Amino acid sequence: MRRGLLRRLLAALILGVFSLATLATTAAAEQTDDVADIGGADPLSCTQHVALPAIGQALEERWSPDSSHLAYTHILTSRTSDTVTGFQEDPLLSVLDLGTGSSSALGPGKDPTWSDTGTYLSYWHRGALLIVKSGRILTALDPSQPATRWEGDQLLYWSDNEIHAWTESADVVVSTVSDDHTPVYPRDVADFSADGVLFSLTRYSMDGTAERYVGVVKTGQLAPLATSGTTYTEWSPTGETLLVRSDDTVELRGPNGADGVAPLSAFPGTVHGWTPDGRDLLMGKVSPTVPAGTVFDRFVVWNGKDLVGTATLPNVLGSRTFSPDGRYFAGVMRNGLYETALEVYRCGTRPAHVASRADPVARAYQARIEGDPRRFVRPVIGYFTQFLTATHSGIDVAAPFGSLITAADDGIVDWVGWRPVGGRAVCVLHAGGLESCDYHVSLALVKVGQHVARGEPVAAIGMTGATTGPHVHWEAKLDGVIVDPLGR
Repeated sequence: MRRGLLRRLLAALILGVFSLATLATTAAAEQTDDVADIGGADPLSCTQHVALPAIGQALEERWSPDSSHLAYTHILTSRTSDTVTGFQEDPLLSVLDLGTGSSSALGPGKDPTWSDTGTYLSYWHRGALLIVKSGRILTALDPSQPATRWEGDQLLYWSDNEIHAWTESADVVVSTVSDDHTPVYPRDVADFSADGVLFSLTRYSMDGTAERYVGVVKTGQLAPLATSGTTYTEWSPTGETLLVRSDDTVELRGPNGADGVAPLSAFPGTVHGWTPDGRDLLMGKVSPTVPAGTVFDRFVVWNGKDLVGTATLPNVLGSRTFSPDGRYFAGVMRNGLYETALEVYRCGTRPAHVASRADPVARAYQARIEGDPRRFVRPVIGYFTQFLTATHSGIDVAAPFGSLITAADDGIVDWVGWRPVGGRAVCVLHAGGLESCDYHVSLALVKVGQHVARGEPVAAIGMTGATTGPHVHWEAKLDGVIVDPLGR
């Protein structure tokens, strides 16, 4: 983006930004909610719902470092003549004060990230990375890769083959990578470890293969990541541990080599997450999100060698994140076929307090779903970016890399594999000769022949095949003929 355009964007947005002056400084000790601490309870049992004002059409959330606030994006639906449907969806950014339950709107934006001290909040808008401090936009950066990383109050980002470090007083080049390893988005995806010491580089090919590297931020030097059949990598939320997944194995790699590898069959499910301290991996199954209403799933805790505990978590979607202090777990609940709501649960609670779908709110959500004549649900917690047209065979839904994709309806998995242009794909055959397929996925969570329920996770958002960014191409066929999934 050219400098003049960035300046105009910056000037326009400054006028619309609400004050953040007190957001990142509120102490976690001042928080109040509708539950109390329960002595001796499991800290990874997150089963008590926190009463908050309704936040509808939520997409993703990011905790402030002191766990007192949530920066979240939600969908704004507006009428337009630019789409065949007559409407469009755009992400809006707000910040929730967990203590007061009040939200402050920032305006259009997505992918919020706090600095380690909470002094700064960065987010994306129209191709620019905006940095906010005390209600004021300081600058608009133009990174060449979407993945950035705060290290204290210093922001690491990519500018072509250079790794930059931005602070309020300076923007310096930390290192450069060789020309043949310059990451070019979206063919290549680069990401930083949580501590900003290492980075990963994945180079996708249209034949389904990928080259993977791990590099050192200070030097820009890379080395191949020796893997076999790897389809997905992800940095832990703290330190330098890298999760490496294939269709059949799960591996944790520390900075000095492999920490441990296990067959996927060793775990009770294929969905992963992280403990609040980011040291151990959670593995388990997320229950279908239809019928609506929260149920609680049991995950095992794996340290790379042994199973060292369990966690009880709600079957919410979206980011599915613990607060940094481990007191809360947040995600997005489905309360309609296409509607969602942001939910927060208190951790350290007794499993005996698990709620059921018999509660009035759950019954209302279920009635809303049952009253809809359609069957298909929104496949991922994301926003529509493209619709079915004569030249586009499905619906594109944008969501953060790694987000869970769910089955549109009950059915049998009839395809898992690679398809030209569409990349890695998962297809489900439903009743009446109707089939739905999810393309560009990074990770398949199911096998051919497996029965899945409506709202059950089947894959994770990726960037395989021909794609301009992380999203799912959601396609439906009736007896082999393309149909609009929005009408099913």
